[in-house]
Amino acid sequence: MKEDKSQLLSYAMHSGLFMGFFWVVKYLFVIIGTHMPPINFIGSLLSMGTPLLLFYFLVKYNAGLAESKMSYWHGVQFSIMLFFFASILESPIVFVHVKWIDPAFISILYDKMIQMAQSMEISKSLVAQLGEQSLPTPFTFIFNNVIMADLFWGLLLSLIIVPLAIRYKPKYNL
Repeated sequence: MKEDKSQLLSYAMHSGLFMGFFWVVKYLFVIIGTHMPPINFIGSLLSMGTPLLLFYFLVKYNAGLAESKMSYWHGVQFSIMLFFFASILESPIVFVHVKWIDPAFISILYDKMIQMAQSMEISKSLVAQLGEQSLPTPFTFIFNNVIMADLFWGLLLSLIIVPLAIRYKPKYNL
């Protein structure tokens, strides 16, 4: 029996909207946390909400729209699309942050990366090569470190959480 994927895009967009708003709130804690470390800790704690939200949306999708017949790869597709749409919502707040609120954020981040590479005793030529690279533009930074990173995390988390969501049978409709 062929599974129905007709609602996949629609539900991934809808769920991505909620996940994206969650990430925006979490990122606001990152922005504020640069000046107040306890607030940054709260932002780190909120990061644990992402896998929980993914599990919730997968179970809801499986129980409702997929009629509890979601395959593993269907769930992975849904998860990646959900993370993509959420990252699109998160990107503008990151852009505002790195472009206008804290323009030195990217350079500080890359300086810390170089310091970490030096402390790990990586070859000096590689560290020098890292130091010589030009800083990415805000658009490049967002594409690589927000959108692509979110898609990567969506793939990794889905590989673990999709089987759990398929097996979970809610006692009531979510």
